[in-house]
Amino acid sequence: MRKIICSFLMAGVFFSPFLLFSQEVPREKTALSELIEEALSQNPQIKAARNEWEASLQVIPQAKSLPDPMLSYSYFGQSVETRLGPQRNKFSLSQKFPFFGKLSLKGEIARKGASVLEEQYMAVKLNIVLKVKKAFFSLFWLDRAIRIAQEEKEVLERLAKIAEMKYETGKASQQDVLKAQLEISKVQDKLLILKQRRRAIAAGLNALLNHRPDSFIGEVEEFEIPELKVELEKLYEWAREMRPELRKAQHFIEKNEESLKLAKKNYFPDFRLMFDYIDIGAGTTTNVEDGRNSWMASVGINIPIWRKKLHAAEAEAATKLKASQDRYKNVQNETLSRVNELFFEVNTASEQVNLYKYSLLPQAEQSLKASEVGYLTGKVDFLNLLDAERMVLLIRIGYFKTIADLGKSLAQLERVVGKDLTEMQGLDSSNPHL
Repeated sequence: MRKIICSFLMAGVFFSPFLLFSQEVPREKTALSELIEEALSQNPQIKAARNEWEASLQVIPQAKSLPDPMLSYSYFGQSVETRLGPQRNKFSLSQKFPFFGKLSLKGEIARKGASVLEEQYMAVKLNIVLKVKKAFFSLFWLDRAIRIAQEEKEVLERLAKIAEMKYETGKASQQDVLKAQLEISKVQDKLLILKQRRRAIAAGLNALLNHRPDSFIGEVEEFEIPELKVELEKLYEWAREMRPELRKAQHFIEKNEESLKLAKKNYFPDFRLMFDYIDIGAGTTTNVEDGRNSWMASVGINIPIWRKKLHAAEAEAATKLKASQDRYKNVQNETLSRVNELFFEVNTASEQVNLYKYSLLPQAEQSLKASEVGYLTGKVDFLNLLDAERMVLLIRIGYFKTIADLGKSLAQLERVVGKDLTEMQGLDSSNPHL
């Protein structure tokens, strides 16, 4: 009778494993779209970059404006006698006018500088989104690894009880019992490590969200496995058009082009208009003009005669322009190289996911079932059964790790291209074999 009960217990473990895990308590889920939205609105690094960009916009009207006019007052301590009377006070007003086109060029230089900071702001946003996605996919894998390890622990505990029953009936050795207990201890150690890693990743994600490090982040929800359906040449095209670093480098070129134009404009003089009003006291004559105030208008220009200075300024601007062009070419080369690398990395990871899903997992489960039947009939020893169970565990964890790696690689590709390449929806990243 005891043997019959033991057989039923073992069959319950082997042939109804999902009953062990179907009563899991529902937990609050974490969606990638919600994390990204919150990071974009709350992250302080993004706010700082945006403020820097907005501040640079205020430089444009300053650069385009005329310099302040100069108002001066002169008092004649020793009056200068004129035909109409003594000069007592003098009021002067002057305004400088840069040569035609200089102010508009300065405005364009400021505008291009603001565009540089705008692209820098966009780059910061994309960097934060990338970090959020990496943390999300790490949590996705860790949550599944923790769940699988907990399931493994429960199965091992059941196996340990069965080994004890078989040991009591003389059908197994004490070594089987000790081996099962050792495996349980290993899983407990693995769980501690996985949970610690999850806490560290969650703390980093909370920092990106501007939350306290210990703020709760629920289990990552299931999602549709991302798929890349874009040709490599199209990715190259998008990267050239949309990557903030390339657009920033292009704005640097345009800014330096305007600076070179301004340096050439400095060979031409600036103008100054002046107006003087002189207060004249009453004279000693009977002339009707006696004591009448006078005024004077004048115009002046600076004379740009120090050509060495002007040539040096022009050469400096030309060299900076060449440097910015070379920098753009370097960023473009690095971008296209990285796009190529990540494109094949994503495709390789996608193929690995399919390999796990359609080959490795089914094969490992078939092997485990065969070992289970063999152990029940005494044809397979306990160590071989544990090896088969461990292999299923490793492949299940590897499957989710490969999905996480695929998501991270695709996120990096999106960062380099500067464009979302797929929609991460809360659908199904699970597997019927899991």
